[in-house]
Amino acid sequence: MSNKRILSNMIDTNREYEVIGLDLAKNGVSAVLIDAIDGDIQGIDRLNYDDLLKSAQAMSPTTFAMEPCTGMNWLVAELES
Repeated sequence: MSNKRILSNMIDTNREYEVIGLDLAKNGVSAVLIDAIDGDIQGIDRLNYDDLLKSAQAMSPTTFAMEPCTGMNWLVAELES
């Protein structure tokens, strides 16, 4: 398994991810993407919420993991839809 940091403000929606870990903030999220094929960890510095939701709509069903907080409930509802 190799570690690779991607400095990008978008998620490659053509890839399959085993899990996407999110660190929520007021104006955006930090994401860590774990590739479903080879388990590579791919980090994305920052995404705004609109870009995250647009990417999630274009992806196949994926597990998102995040810390429990007040913003989590809204984001979970948006991601599930």
